[in-house]
Amino acid sequence: MRSSTKKFDDAERLSPMIRDEIILKAAIQFDPEWDYDFRRGTLGPTLYVHADCKEKAQLIRKTIPGDFEGYPVIVTYITNDLFSDP
Repeated sequence: MRSSTKKFDDAERLSPMIRDEIILKAAIQFDPEWDYDFRRGTLGPTLYVHADCKEKAQLIRKTIPGDFEGYPVIVTYITNDLFSDP
């Protein structure tokens, strides 16, 4: 069974232009207001989408697939509640 994600070695070959193109495609297809970033993660080259709160992150996760253009997608958000109960 072959994975739909790109090989880890592709991170070395991604030019800034290709990264910008992937971010642009995601913004056009999903929402241009979201904060996108493309960088090397633990899964290799990864598209990150940053949300400003947990609720928005949940909405983004329901909207965007876990894999976009063959690259993994990670949705993150920042919280100030470091010591609160889950």
